[in-house]
Amino acid sequence: MTKTNKLLVAGINFSIRQATPEDASSLEKLMLEIAQWLKDKGSTQWNELLQGKDVHHLMQKITANEVFLVSQNEQIAGAMILQNTPSDWDKSLWQEKTHKKACYLHRLMVSRLFSGYQLSLAMIKYAESLTRSEQIPRLRLDTKSDVPFLNKLYQSAGFTLKGVQKGYSLYEKVLY
Repeated sequence: MTKTNKLLVAGINFSIRQATPEDASSLEKLMLEIAQWLKDKGSTQWNELLQGKDVHHLMQKITANEVFLVSQNEQIAGAMILQNTPSDWDKSLWQEKTHKKACYLHRLMVSRLFSGYQLSLAMIKYAESLTRSEQIPRLRLDTKSDVPFLNKLYQSAGFTLKGVQKGYSLYEKVLY
């Protein structure tokens, strides 16, 4: 999935591109910012990052061209991981459903400096576009089931709750 593009959100132009190894340090800072924000909101989602553990292995995902970076005037505004094959984590949650072709969206992050612009929804739309361009019919993601604002976000983006597994809400959007 190689693509460089622009996103127009709330009248602001953002660039979106695949992350490079040079972006790793900035992306790690963004992940920690979001993990702390989630913790401050009472969520345990991403707490492992605050303990120095990255279960999604950011550098491996960057090397595999699965990390997309959103910026505005050279400032990182957000990022996400988009995989066209299920990880071991996805397999453990989605189980037998992983035999159906899908892309998996992880680590959707928006810097707090850009909160309120609905950038996350634009990033989801971009992920949908990339998924369609790969001729993959569905986009999946998971989030802790006890984080109402994230569950509401994904439902408002048109995802359907497909179940709860290990305390995680499983969302899917059929694209065609």
